[in-house]
Amino acid sequence: MTRFVHNLAFILLTIGSGIFASLGFTEEGTFGTPKGDEGTRIFKATEHPHYSGEFRLKGDRAFLVGNMSDRSPWDHMDYAGKRLTAVKGTIDIEVNERTNSGNVTAEFLEGAHQYRIVFDRFTERAPFQDGGIATRIYEHGDSNNGDSLYPKTWLYLGGWGTSTMYKDGHVLYKDYDAHFMVMERSRDPKTHEVRYPVKRMMPGGETDPASMEIDLWVRSKEQNSDNFPPFETFVHLVWEEVTWR
Repeated sequence: MTRFVHNLAFILLTIGSGIFASLGFTEEGTFGTPKGDEGTRIFKATEHPHYSGEFRLKGDRAFLVGNMSDRSPWDHMDYAGKRLTAVKGTIDIEVNERTNSGNVTAEFLEGAHQYRIVFDRFTERAPFQDGGIATRIYEHGDSNNGDSLYPKTWLYLGGWGTSTMYKDGHVLYKDYDAHFMVMERSRDPKTHEVRYPVKRMMPGGETDPASMEIDLWVRSKEQNSDNFPPFETFVHLVWEEVTWR
């Protein structure tokens, strides 16, 4: 009887130790479960072991903010959504965030003229731009990244650098500053209004994370305080339909 009790205790102890070991292993090896003080933080792209850095996207359903023939003074942010011109055109993004290289090409028709923007030189002018192409960051508004021209928005992908714009096959603007954003939707889908700036009670930006858009800015270095934004030239395009490829 004593031997039986001893053997039973040994078996139970062995099983119990195995269970605890198994539980410990499961806790350490479970992916997607916050550990320690991680909370629900979003990991940097480079913290993923199979991150390629390669992004391929397309934008459709394009709007030009204002038009190409606007005379100063003009408003090419148009928070009220009253001066958007629907244009036929697309944007193709094929970039590598790791190497800060690739090509962004936007084409659109306005009236009888065809425009093409080639954005293929990416450079960092602030640390958050991560070499010229960055992913998974907040920008604009009160994010402390970039200017406050737009509400604080989550960038799935963003790029900064230099572009050349063509009109009917001829150079219109050469080596102009450019910025693209694959971002949370900023405009109301019905009114196209950007609800900004407003006094808000919550920390998130004045955007809608349920959808996304692509914005592209091409701007001159020359300033003009009569315009908004205060540049001599500021071309602003928005694509409301985003396809990841």
